[in-house]
Amino acid sequence: MRHTSRTVAVVGAGFAGLSAAMELHDLGLEVRVLEARERVGGRVWSTTLTNGAVVELGAEWIMADDLAVQEAAARFEVDLVETGASYGRREPWGPGAVSLDDQARFLDAARAEREGWPSDQVAATSLGAFLDGVPGQEEARRLVRTRLQGTCAFDLATVSLANIGDAHDFALTEGPFFRMERGNQELATAMAEAVPEVRTGFAVDTIDIADDEVTVRSGPHEERADAVVLAVPAPIAARVRFLPGLPDDLAVALAELPMGDASKFAVATKEVPPIRSRQSSELPMWCWSANGADGRARRCVASFAGSSAAQRELGVHEGRVGPWLDALAEMNPDLTFEGEPVMYAWADDPYTLGSYSAWDAASVARRDVFTRPVGRVAFAGEHTAGADHHGTMEGALRSGRRAAEQVAALLA
Repeated sequence: MRHTSRTVAVVGAGFAGLSAAMELHDLGLEVRVLEARERVGGRVWSTTLTNGAVVELGAEWIMADDLAVQEAAARFEVDLVETGASYGRREPWGPGAVSLDDQARFLDAARAEREGWPSDQVAATSLGAFLDGVPGQEEARRLVRTRLQGTCAFDLATVSLANIGDAHDFALTEGPFFRMERGNQELATAMAEAVPEVRTGFAVDTIDIADDEVTVRSGPHEERADAVVLAVPAPIAARVRFLPGLPDDLAVALAELPMGDASKFAVATKEVPPIRSRQSSELPMWCWSANGADGRARRCVASFAGSSAAQRELGVHEGRVGPWLDALAEMNPDLTFEGEPVMYAWADDPYTLGSYSAWDAASVARRDVFTRPVGRVAFAGEHTAGADHHGTMEGALRSGRRAAEQVAALLA
């Protein structure tokens, strides 16, 4: 059903907010997107190195079954390129490294162990405690723990076993894997251009919910709408002042949901590097060289580090690039780095306060409250995307669609 003469304010111009805005605009609603930053994309952020290589400072990997991402890219004629590098199969590198076959055997044992567990036991058990109890080679256990700590970007003693989705996620996924040829932010820009009004520099601090309208405020400025989609990270949503206040269960859920501590790093190379993926055996950090425009290898090495332990070891929150650069040089001894590297720590970003949601047992138990509308406000964002899609671009897009459907039903 198409709606007319109704206005929806969408707070946040990341993938979740822009997805919601497009869906609502397609339904004939008047949509205003309000974004605190001076750019669109949120945790999707592309930049260009001095040698012209386009790299991602935020979300990067697109999986073969990320259908919402692929549909959006096709709609806006944003080309995808197969990376060549593997997100799932990473060559172990460093002291105590064990083969991919040894890791696969351990993961098979973990999958078999978990398949017999009821969902409440999965949710109540930490991923760290679970891995400690899986029978298998100690070296493989240590490397798998290191890798999963990076993926979750949080201490595994706190992360719920349910954080990694279904049991089949205990696998070295074959791929293929993709990214957007000219940078993932290209899709955010295209989505924003399809919406009539996107206002940047509008940091929402108050949402006043009345019976027949919602007022969104940023300092002395305000916007009135018939409904709102709040599409910002959980800790940012928790800081917004709601009048009247949010239900206690949602307020607690937003405030207490852990956020991962993850950073990205990239440096240009003098040579065209071979396509590769390498996992550090010592740190929750890995690196890759992959295809870029026209399916040709980019002249750069990119890297990801997850968890506070990794950030401390690499000096990230002190703004030191040297330790990470040295670690990448050890992992890529055949390459010569040139130019200034780029590094970004998402836990230091004032508009995210973390990389993506990292679910402890208490948050898993509250998962359903994140998708429940409050009056004329619906909530979107990767933290509302469910067990299989949180922390991903796919999840952000799906959450925006779901929030738009809730608003459309409200205004029907």
